[in-house]
Amino acid sequence: MNSLLRFIAADFPRERFTRSLYGGFSTHGCFGFIAHYNLDGFYEAQLSTPDRRARFLHDLRQECERDARHDRPDLWSDVKRVLAERLQPQELQPPARRLPAPTRRHSSPSRRDCRTLF
Repeated sequence: MNSLLRFIAADFPRERFTRSLYGGFSTHGCFGFIAHYNLDGFYEAQLSTPDRRARFLHDLRQECERDARHDRPDLWSDVKRVLAERLQPQELQPPARRLPAPTRRHSSPSRRDCRTLF
Protein backbone atom coordinates (compact mmCIF):
# COMPACT_ATOMS: atom_id res chain seq x y z
CA MET A 1 0.00 0.00 0.00
CA ASN A 2 2.81 2.42 0.80
CA SER A 3 4.45 1.92 -2.58
CA LEU A 4 1.10 2.58 -4.27
CA LEU A 5 0.57 5.80 -2.32
CA ARG A 6 4.14 6.95 -3.07
CA PHE A 7 3.59 6.17 -6.76
CA ILE A 8 0.39 8.24 -6.80
CA ALA A 9 1.96 11.09 -4.81
CA ALA A 10 4.82 11.25 -7.33
CA ASP A 11 2.25 11.67 -10.16
CA PHE A 12 2.48 8.16 -11.58
CA PRO A 13 6.03 8.16 -13.01
CA ARG A 14 6.50 5.36 -15.52
CA GLU A 15 9.85 4.34 -14.04
CA ARG A 16 8.17 3.66 -10.67
CA PHE A 17 5.41 1.49 -12.09
CA THR A 18 6.82 -1.82 -10.93
CA ARG A 19 5.82 -5.37 -11.66
CA SER A 20 4.57 -5.57 -8.08
CA LEU A 21 2.18 -2.65 -8.58
CA TYR A 22 1.05 -4.06 -11.90
CA GLY A 23 0.42 -7.45 -10.30
CA GLY A 24 -1.61 -5.89 -7.52
CA PHE A 25 -3.86 -4.13 -9.99
CA SER A 26 -4.32 -6.96 -12.43
CA THR A 27 -3.00 -10.47 -11.83
CA HIS A 28 -3.89 -10.82 -8.17
CA GLY A 29 -7.38 -9.52 -8.77
CA CYS A 30 -7.21 -7.23 -5.74
CA PHE A 31 -8.65 -4.28 -7.61
CA GLY A 32 -10.33 -5.74 -10.67
CA PHE A 33 -8.41 -3.92 -13.39
CA ILE A 34 -7.85 -5.65 -16.72
CA ALA A 35 -4.24 -6.69 -17.26
CA HIS A 36 -3.90 -5.33 -20.84
CA TYR A 37 -1.48 -8.17 -21.69
CA ASN A 38 1.53 -6.67 -19.91
CA LEU A 39 2.85 -3.94 -17.66
CA ASP A 40 3.46 -1.49 -20.51
CA GLY A 41 0.00 -1.98 -21.97
CA PHE A 42 -1.60 -1.46 -18.57
CA TYR A 43 0.36 1.74 -17.96
CA GLU A 44 -0.53 3.08 -21.39
CA ALA A 45 -4.23 2.27 -21.02
CA GLN A 46 -4.66 3.42 -17.42
CA LEU A 47 -1.97 5.93 -16.45
CA SER A 48 -0.33 7.54 -19.48
CA THR A 49 -2.33 10.81 -19.57
CA PRO A 50 -3.79 13.11 -16.92
CA ASP A 51 -7.35 12.16 -17.96
CA ARG A 52 -6.57 8.46 -17.73
CA ARG A 53 -4.96 8.95 -14.32
CA ALA A 54 -8.00 10.82 -13.04
CA ARG A 55 -10.29 8.05 -14.29
CA PHE A 56 -8.01 5.41 -12.79
CA LEU A 57 -8.06 7.14 -9.37
CA HIS A 58 -11.83 7.48 -9.54
CA ASP A 59 -12.26 3.79 -10.36
CA LEU A 60 -9.72 2.74 -7.73
CA ARG A 61 -11.43 4.84 -5.07
CA GLN A 62 -14.85 3.38 -5.96
CA GLU A 63 -13.48 -0.17 -5.83
CA CYS A 64 -11.93 0.48 -2.44
CA GLU A 65 -15.06 2.14 -1.03
CA ARG A 66 -17.26 -0.72 -2.23
CA ASP A 67 -15.10 -3.48 -0.74
CA ALA A 68 -14.27 -1.54 2.44
CA ARG A 69 -17.88 -1.95 3.59
CA HIS A 70 -17.40 -5.70 3.90
CA ASP A 71 -15.45 -7.51 6.57
CA ARG A 72 -13.86 -9.99 4.18
CA PRO A 73 -10.14 -10.75 4.23
CA ASP A 74 -10.37 -12.28 0.74
CA LEU A 75 -11.33 -8.82 -0.58
CA TRP A 76 -8.59 -7.08 1.42
CA SER A 77 -11.36 -4.96 2.92
CA ASP A 78 -9.14 -3.68 5.74
CA VAL A 79 -6.52 -2.43 3.29
CA LYS A 80 -9.15 -1.01 0.95
CA ARG A 81 -10.75 0.87 3.84
CA VAL A 82 -7.47 2.69 4.47
CA LEU A 83 -6.91 3.28 0.75
CA ALA A 84 -10.43 4.66 0.33
CA GLU A 85 -9.68 7.22 3.04
CA ARG A 86 -6.28 8.11 1.56
CA LEU A 87 -7.60 8.38 -2.00
CA GLN A 88 -10.09 11.14 -1.27
CA PRO A 89 -9.49 14.09 -3.61
CA GLN A 90 -8.43 16.44 -0.81
CA GLU A 91 -5.87 13.87 0.39
CA LEU A 92 -4.28 13.69 -3.07
CA GLN A 93 -3.59 17.40 -3.44
CA PRO A 94 0.05 18.34 -3.02
CA PRO A 95 0.68 20.97 -0.35
CA ALA A 96 0.61 24.51 -1.69
CA ARG A 97 4.02 25.99 -2.27
CA ARG A 98 4.65 29.43 -0.95
CA LEU A 99 6.97 31.63 -2.93
CA PRO A 100 9.27 33.97 -1.05
CA ALA A 101 8.29 37.62 -1.03
CA PRO A 102 10.10 39.64 -3.69
CA THR A 103 12.96 41.78 -2.49
CA ARG A 104 13.30 45.41 -3.50
CA ARG A 105 16.49 46.90 -4.75
CA HIS A 106 17.19 50.41 -3.66
CA SER A 107 19.84 51.20 -6.25
CA SER A 108 19.03 52.64 -9.64
CA PRO A 109 18.39 49.96 -12.24
CA SER A 110 20.97 49.31 -14.91
CA ARG A 111 20.71 47.06 -17.94
CA ARG A 112 22.02 44.12 -15.97
CA ASP A 113 19.31 44.65 -13.34
CA CYS A 114 16.39 44.46 -15.77
CA ARG A 115 13.94 41.67 -15.08
CA THR A 116 14.08 38.66 -17.32
CA LEU A 117 12.09 35.49 -17.58
CA PHE A 118 15.10 33.22 -17.26
